[in-house]
Amino acid sequence: MTRRRAWAPVAASVALVAVHAAAAQWPRYHNLRFGTTADVPAGWKMQPAPENDDGRAFVSPNGRARLTISGIFALDARGEEFSEKARPLDGEAVTYTARKGDWIVVSGMRGGMIFYRKSILSCRNTVWNDLDIAYAKADKAKYDALVARLADSLTPGSGYDTDCK
Repeated sequence: MTRRRAWAPVAASVALVAVHAAAAQWPRYHNLRFGTTADVPAGWKMQPAPENDDGRAFVSPNGRARLTISGIFALDARGEEFSEKARPLDGEAVTYTARKGDWIVVSGMRGGMIFYRKSILSCRNTVWNDLDIAYAKADKAKYDALVARLADSLTPGSGYDTDCK
């Protein structure tokens, strides 16, 4: 019993170091134009920047999942845009929608892929900060925790093309 208690602080320290090491493996992506920021899973490959510099796409190491972190100007954010963001895109079946305050989440199926989108309205209702991930339905159990972390990490901020304070 005494021996077990003596190792408890060591085991807790090792576990804490492992948690910090795992957290450090997720780099943060920050879009300079719109200020959109989110964590990116370790090992995901950043794709080339689009001409308009609105964000970046990342591809999983096995190529079976794609993540996009981006920003876009809001046109009529308090009006129709929340409804528009909740609508399915071509070929999608929405199975989950949630909205609270200035954010909205939409998830569902597109072919054999699960998609998850989260959007946060910011910058005095002038900028949408978007996160979009799609992955194979067969990988759902593997991606549940990853998607939760991505969604929690999405944050708005200032960019060179915005006037957010």
